[in-house]
Amino acid sequence: MPRTPSGCYPVVSLRLARRVLGDDPRRDVRWIAAGPGMRCAEIGSGGGYYTPALAAHLGPGGLLIALDPAAHDPRAHRRTGPGATTVHVGGDGLALPFASATLDALLYSYSLEEMADPETALAEAARVLRPGGQLVLFLWRPLLRRGHMAALGRAEAFDLRRARRGGQNLRLAYRRR
Repeated sequence: MPRTPSGCYPVVSLRLARRVLGDDPRRDVRWIAAGPGMRCAEIGSGGGYYTPALAAHLGPGGLLIALDPAAHDPRAHRRTGPGATTVHVGGDGLALPFASATLDALLYSYSLEEMADPETALAEAARVLRPGGQLVLFLWRPLLRRGHMAALGRAEAFDLRRARRGGQNLRLAYRRR
């Protein structure tokens, strides 16, 4: 069950509002180190705010899977332009529909804090990432609970590589052991 009231989604989905909060898709997707043929999933892709920039960043030959419970939302299917092949999939971050050790990177774009069980979500991330794979989390600080931060502290499958704390967000980059 999402923690953000449904009436807030139209506001936080506005590009101008996101910019005011410090988001810039073309800059932000660089938290993922792209490589040839990379397989990446964006968990909680929502209306596709990061999806086009992430597809362009991954480049031709890459695969981007935009996973969201509302993957049927037409806003999520914006034309992504050149770059990675993009596939929109309905799904839940607590039960990722991917085989074990098959992805190179995961981007949780303000979605982990929406999940009721962050430890299960992080265990799923560890399961589907190959060793050396990247886990990038963008988190809304006002919605974080102690349980989410504790789960990150206990995420033994990951090494923290980079962190940045903004006024409203927290950005973390991990490497799968």
